[in-house]
Amino acid sequence: MSEGRTGVAQPSTQEAVTFSSALREQLDEEGFLQIPGALSPAMVDRLLQVHDRVYEEERAAGSLAPNGSLHLFAFVLRDDLYLELLDCPATLPLVCGALGWNIYMYHCHLDVHPPVTGPEPLKWGWHQDGGRQNLEIETEPVRPRLSLKIAYFLSDVSEPGRGNLMVIPGSHHRNRIRRPEHPELGFEEPSGAVPILADPGTAVLFDRRLWHSRSSNRSMITRKAVFLGYTYRWVRPRDDYAMDRSWLAGLSPVRQQLLGGGLDALSFWGLGEDLLPLKGWMEERGLVDPLRPAHR
Repeated sequence: MSEGRTGVAQPSTQEAVTFSSALREQLDEEGFLQIPGALSPAMVDRLLQVHDRVYEEERAAGSLAPNGSLHLFAFVLRDDLYLELLDCPATLPLVCGALGWNIYMYHCHLDVHPPVTGPEPLKWGWHQDGGRQNLEIETEPVRPRLSLKIAYFLSDVSEPGRGNLMVIPGSHHRNRIRRPEHPELGFEEPSGAVPILADPGTAVLFDRRLWHSRSSNRSMITRKAVFLGYTYRWVRPRDDYAMDRSWLAGLSPVRQQLLGGGLDALSFWGLGEDLLPLKGWMEERGLVDPLRPAHR
């Protein structure tokens, strides 16, 4: 994999994807990385077909918001195609490089945001991921990372005003940003905020502590994206699949781990440390960094 402009990792099918020291430094400093072409155009087309089908199913079930938007948790079991995102070769090596091999995908959501055609209530959307973690883990001035999230953009958000993901580069190094007392009366975006501009198929890997927000979609394009969050196996799922988990047995060991398989949150796979699927997966690809504790 070659490295392009700041914050951008450029995967190539001719080279192994590795989490280089330069990319590690970039993630540590900026809090995010862009990966153009993480999904091929053909894969984007296939995902859009499934995305639209799921959206229509949720419409029929009366699950859309009044403005027609959809924010759907635990979507990966809605179609086998989504399982290919779990261990996407353009992104999983970067996640494992940062977090190590004792991880799984604990949370995911599918988003659809049609164009906004009229006024909408002013709402402060800036946040760090993690919810109660940000109140109950008492560390100053920086909370622990705990997880990373990958956004895969299926629609064209290469221009501002298309419901772009907004970020404040480097903001994961502080626990707070200035918030207006009455955002419903109007506010300016926080200092340093920038929109992520991305073509369809681009992935964005970001630290959960990065302050971010979704912007309004004032374009003619419906914004479509999926998000997968990865964390350590001793952090329990946010998503509830509400079904018999015997279906895990038919998946690859790596995908089983990434969907929460295993004896329990702190054990290895049940047959010895060397058989934990992602540990072997990383070793086979030369992704293990013996200087990083999470890789040992």
